[in-house]
Amino acid sequence: MSPEPEITQPHCVRHVGVTSLTCSSGMGFASQMTKPAQPLIRAERIHTLTAELSRYAPQWADRLAQVTSERELLEVVSALFNLAHVLNPEDEGTAPHQAPLSTRIHEFMTANLHKGLTLKLLSQFLGYSEKYCSDLFHSTMGESFSAHLKRRRLETASLLLQTTEKGVAEIATAIGFCDQFAFSHFFKRATGQSPIQFRSERCRRPLKSRPIPVREPS
Repeated sequence: MSPEPEITQPHCVRHVGVTSLTCSSGMGFASQMTKPAQPLIRAERIHTLTAELSRYAPQWADRLAQVTSERELLEVVSALFNLAHVLNPEDEGTAPHQAPLSTRIHEFMTANLHKGLTLKLLSQFLGYSEKYCSDLFHSTMGESFSAHLKRRRLETASLLLQTTEKGVAEIATAIGFCDQFAFSHFFKRATGQSPIQFRSERCRRPLKSRPIPVREPS
């Protein structure tokens, strides 16, 4: 009678601090049951990029400094350079093209005129520093931010005074003034008339013959 074959138990080693079990049979249980953790981005890589961005776009530098993974880094960089197709290459052919910068600025100012627009709000929307945004605005819109905002407020207020029954306080709020007195001062300084005088005079004439008088700055 031949001796029974010897049964060899697999030799297992437990690694301290790591959920891993390796057997002499050559099979690593951990590699089949768990996925490797996503590698963390290296601190020096973030530090270098943040230092460069902080000089030109501090808002983006702050966002970059808060990332904790390669995925978040890619999302921030993609947003910064408008590279959404990097994250979703399968959507590249169907993704809509971004509107021109002048259109984006115009739409943002129209939608937020009542909030008391500032260059800081616009720079946060575009993702640039205020200094860069100021220069970019002038080159894109053909006038400074303050001049453009003043003109937009004046045009909107004049239109509302002529075509609606809104009160002066309501119109002041609609174009971003904290109260009707500040709005009335702004309007009279720009046109030479108070909002009430302007409405009273303009409503006696056809709309098409109502140019908006604007005083030259003294």
